[in-house]
Amino acid sequence: MSGAICLATLAALRCGAGRTTVAARSHTRQIVQTTTPCAMTMPLEEVSQGYLADSSAKILLGKYSPGTVLGIGPGLGRESSQDRMVVELFKSWPGTAVFDADALNAISESTFGWSSTATPCGSRILTPHPGEWARLSNIQADEPEEQQRAAVELANKSQSIIVLKGHQTLVTDGQRQYRNSTGNPSLAVGGSGDVLTGMIVALVCQGLTSYDASVLAVYLHGLAGDIAHRQLGTPSTLGTDLIDALPAAFRQYRAAHS
Repeated sequence: MSGAICLATLAALRCGAGRTTVAARSHTRQIVQTTTPCAMTMPLEEVSQGYLADSSAKILLGKYSPGTVLGIGPGLGRESSQDRMVVELFKSWPGTAVFDADALNAISESTFGWSSTATPCGSRILTPHPGEWARLSNIQADEPEEQQRAAVELANKSQSIIVLKGHQTLVTDGQRQYRNSTGNPSLAVGGSGDVLTGMIVALVCQGLTSYDASVLAVYLHGLAGDIAHRQLGTPSTLGTDLIDALPAAFRQYRAAHS
């Protein structure tokens, strides 16, 4: 799902991430280089059928430097070696890391117990939709209030940030809770979550705390959705339209808070 990777990358660039590198399999890197020329790419080791080897975790860890933020999950897919890579990065990445999509599914099926103790390294931001959160929390998507309670509890227990996406997206660190006021049904479009992942990465890169970056990204993401929806309506809004609306969302936010 190379499109998801491109959307997350474009959103990160549009929100001021600065130097942005896509670490991926060779085929994906070719697509990114064609569609997203402002990003750099980095090769990772592959196994059969182009999936990433678990040794890729060591390559990524070797590229860490202070201020580097990891975003993983959009377009990743599922395979045992990739799942092991995700778990190793979750446990060992020294800085802030955002886990989305299939990275969350890999964590949910692992045995290391992400929620049992505080993360040993840097801050972890998890951005599940209700279906992904059902796999992580064992509480079904048709129990939204129970899911939200579990998000607060597990965020506190694991000392992580949980962004439970949906109507009035919940952001919590276990102590604080933010329920978003922006957005509309157009945000249900495919790729919307990938855009949010890139936005959170970028705002952490600019020096915001993991919690503040998550709150602001969720707000601006919904605001961009509102702007795009007014211009295009449902079902015409695409994930790329959210990215195109980000400059206007930033301007509107700054004008309201100046």
